Amino acid sequence: MLNNTRHPIALHALALLTGLCAAPAWSAPPADTTGCELRVATGPAGKVYEKLFADMRSVCGAEVSLCAVPSEGGLHNLSLLSASQADVGMAQVDTIETMKDGDDNVRRLQAVMPLHSNLLHVVTLSAGSKVDTKLVMGMPVPATGRTVVVRNFSELKGLSIAAVGSAQLMGRTLENQLGYGMKFENVDNDDQALARLRAGSVQAVFTTVGWPSPFISKLRDDSFMLARYDLKPPQPYQVVKRNYQNLGALNHPFLAAPNLLLSHPYKAGGTYFKRVATLQRCLLQHLDELQEGNFHPSWKEITNPAETSGVVLFPGAAAAATQSAGAAPLRRR
Repeated sequence: MLNNTRHPIALHALALLTGLCAAPAWSAPPADTTGCELRVATGPAGKVYEKLFADMRSVCGAEVSLCAVPSEGGLHNLSLLSASQADVGMAQVDTIETMKDGDDNVRRLQAVMPLHSNLLHVVTLSAGSKVDTKLVMGMPVPATGRTVVVRNFSELKGLSIAAVGSAQLMGRTLENQLGYGMKFENVDNDDQALARLRAGSVQAVFTTVGWPSPFISKLRDDSFMLARYDLKPPQPYQVVKRNYQNLGALNHPFLAAPNLLLSHPYKAGGTYFKRVATLQRCLLQHLDELQEGNFHPSWKEITNPAETSGVVLFPGAAAAATQSAGAAPLRRR
């Protein structure tokens, strides 16, 4: 796990989350909770969190009614959970680790089950970006500066990066560990980040999302490319390889952060405890269907439903997880 014993990056992360949660861009529309038993903090439209929620509701909605609480992703989801504006939500393990020292409500969250890993997608311009350009009255001086082409993560030293969602914390955590001198600019969404890259304001985009990313899948290699993660991964991250044929990225190494489906530590036997336990049990019972049927491919990444990266497992499914693992071991990938 990350070492967050009041390190400056943890304090910066707490300030970042506080600021983001107060920003108008994070004012999600109210969810329709009519007839809803569990409010689930999801993520931006079209991204993987939202798609996983749709799958959950498809297979388990008849057992426990679910409604989506719109959000900007895992960082926002932790705020929604902490403020009791959601009952269940999805977030990256590194984000939980960074935020829990500054928020007791986050620290007490429990893992309903592990999910897929979010991949750090580092988008750069295939033709390169200009840096060190001299400015006179705010205008670039011709024939000044140099062009940098970033093909690998290790080539980001000293560069400016537009970061989206959970990548804002992930990027700063990596900067704290590596000391690369990367300069981060927070933006609200992928489109804004890409506009900053095209305009030359930044030299890379950091965005975290499960594979495959609909946003990344729309880019073309005549303009953009993905930088390869070419360093040893720090805990709790790992390196995984995926493909984006549209960008010529085959067997491409990404830094990956595990995700969890989280819940409050509800009182055993209470109404909400029973509802979360029902969802937990249902997802475990339908895991083969989710992995083999017409659902999002991220479900295939779950190999052990009791592996929660050190976060306490919600107790309602402890017996079910043991029984599932013992009776019919899940495929290993």
